[in-house]
Amino acid sequence: MQEAINIIKDNFYFTWFAMLIFFGGFCFSYAVNRYDLKFFIWFPKWFLSLMMKFITPTSSFIRIFLVIFLFNSISIAIYMSSGIFVILPFVIVFFTGMNIGLTVFIPPQTGMEGFAERMPKTPAKALKMMFFSTLVLVLEVVAFSTALGMGMSLGAAAASTGFMGTTYSIFIYGLILMRLKAYLYVCVPILAVSAYLEARVIRGD
Repeated sequence: MQEAINIIKDNFYFTWFAMLIFFGGFCFSYAVNRYDLKFFIWFPKWFLSLMMKFITPTSSFIRIFLVIFLFNSISIAIYMSSGIFVILPFVIVFFTGMNIGLTVFIPPQTGMEGFAERMPKTPAKALKMMFFSTLVLVLEVVAFSTALGMGMSLGAAAASTGFMGTTYSIFIYGLILMRLKAYLYVCVPILAVSAYLEARVIRGD
């Protein structure tokens, strides 16, 4: 556990850089929506429609939790490992921020039938759902930025050692394993809590 924490500390500045790029993409989504740049808009709309085929407000809590948790934990681990391609984590962070921003401006048009019935009926419950939603965003951004920060540092290490030979492969393989260990100890528990809260919000519990 201490080794995982040390890895997170070593990548602290990369984590903050990843967070800045994420929010840059988030802000860029406003321009995308304002000028109706369909090239960027189609993917988040398609993805949200796809997710609605797997989870709806009437789905069981455990189903919603597992879909969200497994998708987030597996995809972010892959994003982190993309650091072997050096520049890819930077691109992923920016476009993820943009896509999340677009989901705010462009709500999905299908699969939403059950949400109206589950909207909070009292101010206290509405406030709780707002708090949970905010906490979900904060937790996911922290886990995402931490993982992609490790991916960026992986890319920096790959670029500094060249891209050829057995020594390079062994070195990079070791760096990926170290980061996956830190990811499992630190990021996955955060994503589990986030998925739990998000499932609560979706079901309106």
